[in-house]
Amino acid sequence: MDAFNIGPSAQMTLKDINEKLETAQNDSAYTSESTSKAESFWDYLKTCEEYYLNGDYKEDYHHDYENMFALYFLNELVNQGHLSGILRTVFGLPDSKITSEQAKEFQLFLWVAGDGTIYAFSKYCQLDIEWTLVLVYYLYYKVLPWKKHPFVAAPSNEGNFSNRTVPSKAKIAIIGDWGTGLWSDGETPKCPSQLVIEGVVAQDPDYIIHLGDVYYAGTKREENNNFLDRIPAKYHNKFYTMNSNHEMYDGANGLMKTTLSDARFTHQGGSTYFSFEVGDWIIVGLDSAYYDESPLYMDGIIATSKGGQEQLELLKKAYNSGKQIMLCTHHNGIEVAKDGPTPNNPLWNQVLNTVAPHIPDVWYWGHVHNGVVYSEDLSIYEGKTSKNGNKPRMRCCGHASIPFGNGSYLEPLMGGNDPEVLYYSHTKMPNPTSNVQDHRVLNGFAIVEINNSELTESFYEVAFDNGLVVTKKWSY
Repeated sequence: MDAFNIGPSAQMTLKDINEKLETAQNDSAYTSESTSKAESFWDYLKTCEEYYLNGDYKEDYHHDYENMFALYFLNELVNQGHLSGILRTVFGLPDSKITSEQAKEFQLFLWVAGDGTIYAFSKYCQLDIEWTLVLVYYLYYKVLPWKKHPFVAAPSNEGNFSNRTVPSKAKIAIIGDWGTGLWSDGETPKCPSQLVIEGVVAQDPDYIIHLGDVYYAGTKREENNNFLDRIPAKYHNKFYTMNSNHEMYDGANGLMKTTLSDARFTHQGGSTYFSFEVGDWIIVGLDSAYYDESPLYMDGIIATSKGGQEQLELLKKAYNSGKQIMLCTHHNGIEVAKDGPTPNNPLWNQVLNTVAPHIPDVWYWGHVHNGVVYSEDLSIYEGKTSKNGNKPRMRCCGHASIPFGNGSYLEPLMGGNDPEVLYYSHTKMPNPTSNVQDHRVLNGFAIVEINNSELTESFYEVAFDNGLVVTKKWSY
């Protein structure tokens, strides 16, 4: 690519990134320990690049390696003067093996991955240059880990379930990966984040849970513009939000210092994990990003030897209360894989070990930009039920704003007499105005209704067709 289309948002991000690189250099951050961390990161990006060059992504796509063009883009950004040369001369940015001819060829080739990820040079699609910029934020906090915001423990009364006043019923909206803010979506008058929040408000829920991801890196500016400014006034202190891989890219500083310090979120006590009760149910939201040590926080984990045990204790208290559990995390419990539903370990094992020998009644997650309802009888459950004897309900609800397409790995799972997937988002976008829109499907959200011991669910899809169109696609 001869030049990048660097808009105002990317220019502000680049300014911040270049200042951070200079800060890291001035702080003598590049010690032997930080050198090792940087080299490990570069090795990860080399693996992603080889994943593309070898053609492996075509045969067995995995979102952990989605940054296939990152090294090429980073080098081009340095060459064209957008990114500081410090990234190469001080922090050891390696050369890319991808040629400009290959990049131009891929630029003309729109591809939808097995989980629905769209590879295109379009806003919020996988080859959007601003995804590459957040990688530098990630590197910055790797070499200056003390700049990351400290983990905030929940208030001391969290988990005292017997001392709470509990409503017998409530309607809860669940949206995942919603934090794109407003953006120009071709000729469509409203972008997905607008349509989704309007669709949610039309259902008049009592609470809204956001499963995490404010883009691109959860900076202070993005938390304000893409999240806080988009929350309807009616849901102040009735809106819960969670940590995520993207909000960790700016060291969780935007999330902690801006969103969770805002008066609209006093009910979370500054913490990225929470619980509340409705009827005979406990809703538990856990931070699966802060202690994740996988590259780019892509896999998710609740706790390690470095911390997070308070969260597992909260989940254990909920389990021991005798009430039913609805668990929420940002990261996915189940992988969207070529060979069908696969546990996302170690997150899956850590959750199940905490509630052993049982399994959570209901588990909602985001991270994968899709809406998926899994069968209650998957083999990976190994016949486990909840403590109350319920079969497990596993749901992916990460489709509230990011553009995505029809995931080929999910389509065959809905067929036959014993389907593994009961619903997934695959309704084509009406009236497409571009090649990318022609490959997209509708975004959506979920509504959970609790009435004492009963819990019902509905998945909705939203579209703009001479006005907002909200369609219930699945219910249980």
